[in-house]
Amino acid sequence: MDDDDDYWNTSETKAKAFNFDDDVLSTQEILAIGQKSYSPSGPSEESLFNNISITTVQSAAIPLSSLVSSKVLDLILLAQSGKDPSKETKYEPEQTVAMTLKRLTLGRSCSLHVHRSMKSKTELLDGALAIGDGNAVLTVVLFLIQTLNKKLVYELLSSRPVALNHYIAFLQNEGKISELADLLTMLGRSPEAAMYQYQHTVKTQGNNVDVLLRKLTNLLANHFNQPGVDQHQAKMISDYIKLLEWQKHVNKPDLKYNSVIQWLAYNCTHHWHEGAGNAMSPLTLCQRHQITPLQYDWVVLNVHAKSGKWDIVESLFTKKDWFGRTTISSNIPIETLLSRLSQLQASKQLLATCVNKVANSDDRLRLAHMYKIHAVVIETLAKQKDRSALTNYKMTLNPQSEEYILAENTLRDNSIKWKN
Repeated sequence: MDDDDDYWNTSETKAKAFNFDDDVLSTQEILAIGQKSYSPSGPSEESLFNNISITTVQSAAIPLSSLVSSKVLDLILLAQSGKDPSKETKYEPEQTVAMTLKRLTLGRSCSLHVHRSMKSKTELLDGALAIGDGNAVLTVVLFLIQTLNKKLVYELLSSRPVALNHYIAFLQNEGKISELADLLTMLGRSPEAAMYQYQHTVKTQGNNVDVLLRKLTNLLANHFNQPGVDQHQAKMISDYIKLLEWQKHVNKPDLKYNSVIQWLAYNCTHHWHEGAGNAMSPLTLCQRHQITPLQYDWVVLNVHAKSGKWDIVESLFTKKDWFGRTTISSNIPIETLLSRLSQLQASKQLLATCVNKVANSDDRLRLAHMYKIHAVVIETLAKQKDRSALTNYKMTLNPQSEEYILAENTLRDNSIKWKN
């Protein structure tokens, strides 16, 4: 064994040598490095480099980083502090609510699960609401749904209507109607929950009348016939079920999406002369589906006037009194009726009959002027004994026209005691 082998096998050398087979330095080894690196009584620079040409190294102090890596330096400082390096964990800076909200609004990835406390989660929701970012609000709400009891989340949402509306819209768009119904029911809004279920059922089952009828019947029994539900809504669902049953009976698939009023218009057009006992008779439809007299009159007027059947319109809306005078009989308010008749280009005679039905002379005169019913204007001014107004009105008429001659003859009537 030569001198070199003797050197490495001596007990003193073994004690000082590092074990390069280990991946992790022991605390003693780390401290030893620190003592050698920082000991003021260590070997001199001259002895350190006694076998190296001094011209190859600057005589100034050598940077510590060139001898020891930053990782080792961290371990040295940790060891000198007395802590066990194997038990130390490097923690990231705590992610605050403000940091999370900033990343959410900027569209950056972030983990909401670092916020575990109820206080932190509530601050997240209120912070998103204060910012006014809908996407952030919905993201936080969905996080709360995942990590909290639903009842607790619903209580939070009930006092934050903006967040609640975002969540309701989300459930609607995703078609999660059961969850939406549970939410609204827990918030004491059962009628709304029932209506959302009704809308969803019609939307998803509209192509199958049998399935739609079955589901709506169950919905009516289980949700709309409960205490507190709006009776108008319950009646609406009941009427719709009746309409579906009637549509199924008449078996006209091309018209299955029609409303009751659209069906009435169809029946008036194609089945006007059928008797009340017939399923397609307009009168039967009215009785079965509680169509009001006003609705009936309006549909009949528009259907027959547009098709030019004015004889039907006049037979329905004009009557003869005991003196043989023609009067109007309609459930439509007179001014609304006049306006619609004018739009449909009714005859002047029919318009005049309607205007004459107006009891108040001032209103009658105003409407007669509006629709240019000259005979009614002349007759009304004569009844008011207003010679001056009638004279002025005559000047607006075409000379030698029938209305002009009527106005002139009225002014010459000596039986009228004119007031001016």
